[in-house]
Amino acid sequence: MSNLRAKARALRDDADGLRSRASALVAQAEALSSSSKAVEGVRARVRESGAELGKKAQLLDDAAAALEAHANAVDAVKAQIAEAERIARDLWNQASHLVANVVNTVKDVASTAVNGFMNVLGAAMSGNPDQIQVSVFMAGGREVSSSQVSSAQSFIAQVPAPPASGSKDWIDVRSAASRNGIG
Repeated sequence: MSNLRAKARALRDDADGLRSRASALVAQAEALSSSSKAVEGVRARVRESGAELGKKAQLLDDAAAALEAHANAVDAVKAQIAEAERIARDLWNQASHLVANVVNTVKDVASTAVNGFMNVLGAAMSGNPDQIQVSVFMAGGREVSSSQVSSAQSFIAQVPAPPASGSKDWIDVRSAASRNGIG
């Protein structure tokens, strides 16, 4: 973008140069000491040429403004990508870590800690009405809900590897995280 901004400055300098040259030509024509019909014709033509050069200078200014606007828009998109990457990379790393490290564990739970249906089912299966066994997901020594595991698995299935740094694909990764209820 620095090249585009440099080109915009060069175009503005060219526009200023055209205006300056046009102004100088008009001033020289106006300074002619003669007042004949031919000299008046020259002055009129120089004024017209000066006005045309002014229009050309304005076109150069417009082109410079368009280049700067484009550079600013590109910088804004780059900033959006960087923000999406910062957030999505962290979410992807967390989800990837969860998927890679989650363990389905069977845990003894007091029968009063689950609803009536599970209480009956647990007592029938274990023969012990005071405790039942529940299957839970564990990661890093803490319990993780099955919905978190499912969301992480779906997200990693959709984005198996993070894109390259600075890629516009980070915006899609951020959207995929949101669609899967992550972050």
